[in-house]
Order: sequence, then C-alpha cells, then structure tokens
Amino acid sequence: MQKIDKDYTKILTTNYKKWVDALEATGKKHPLSKTYYDGIVMDLYRCQKGVCAYTERFLCPPSLYEARHWTNEGVYQIEDPEEFTRTDHAGELEHFDPTLKENQYWLWDNLFMIDARVNSLKSNKSVVAYLKPDSLDYTTEQWLDYDEQTHRFVPNTELDEEKAKEVQYMIDHVFYLNHGVIRIDRQEYVEKIKMKKTFLQPYKIDRYFTAIKVCLEDFSL
Repeated sequence: MQKIDKDYTKILTTNYKKWVDALEATGKKHPLSKTYYDGIVMDLYRCQKGVCAYTERFLCPPSLYEARHWTNEGVYQIEDPEEFTRTDHAGELEHFDPTLKENQYWLWDNLFMIDARVNSLKSNKSVVAYLKPDSLDYTTEQWLDYDEQTHRFVPNTELDEEKAKEVQYMIDHVFYLNHGVIRIDRQEYVEKIKMKKTFLQPYKIDRYFTAIKVCLEDFSL
C-alpha cells in the first residue's frame, strides 16, 4: 500500500476547497450535495496515480485526471462528455474513518478513491489511524511486508504482537489487500512485468507499485 501525497493546499478543485473550508470554519454539518463530486474524485485519483488507495489496483485512466480538465476557477470539466463515458473509472468514494461521515462527509483528509469491490466489503468497520496511507509519518516498510511466493501482504515481522494483530486486522477487514481476485490480478501483473524485464521488453508500471518495488529489486518508482 503506497504512501499517498494528498497535500490539501495543492488540490485543483479549489471551488470545493472554498466551500468546505467555509463549512469547517463555521462548524456546519456537511450537506450531502454532490455539486463538487467529479472534481473531488478526479483530484483524489490524481493524488493516487489512478489506483485504489489501498490495493493499488488500476481504477482510472490518466486522461480523466489530467490538469487540463480544471478551469482557472478550480472547476472540473470534461470538454467531450463522451470521453468520460469511454474511459469511465472503476472506483468509489471512501471515507476512511466512517465515524466522520455524518458531520464531515466531504472532509478532504478523510477521503480516498478505492476499488468498488473493497468498498462494498469494508462497510463501517473501525480503523487503525496510523495505517492511513496519506499520514505524514506513514511508510509502507514500517508496517507491511510483501511475500513474493504467495503474493500476499503481511504485517512487518519486526512488529510486536499487538501491532501485528492491528495491522493484520486492517489487511483483512479494511484494506482487503489479499482479497482473492485482487491478489490474483496483482500476481499476474507482477509476473508479466518481471517477464518483460527479463526479456528486455519495454514496460510501464501503472499499478501495484508496492509489490513491483519489492519483486523488482532494482526498480525505482
């Protein structure tokens, strides 16, 4: 699970930022309006490199979150509506801490785009805050190891028993990093890239960055 840079001061959907900042300043409950939905979603994809924030499964083509789609006023627009239809994304908006949804539904710090499959499984389960992938002090290596033989994520073997249990809980019940379909897809992708590298064929990495970094030791993101 990659570390994500979600610097709030650099988001492109500035019309949303002004709106939610005003709500936060006055302590008002966030309405369930979807006025800024597309901009928020695409800004999140831009930060996440188009992949699920947790599993790193490919969700959205770069053509949809290129900076050219935002106006000078910070509004996300698609010049050709058919472009969105042809290259639709496969994710859903995720609220990392479900307890914040009721009053702060649109809080940037709590939002990610994740695989729709994972979102349907996660529901409103409790979370371990230090494993939030955009936290300033989050590093993958501190908490997770990747088993090249089984292509599964496991808790870092250096963790004490309590921390290892918390990490395992998040792997299994919040992030679903080893969900069957996702694990198989990740394994096939990694093996395909390794094969191309072996035979000196051109390749481009656009998903499963953490697994690739482990399995291709000399690969640098």
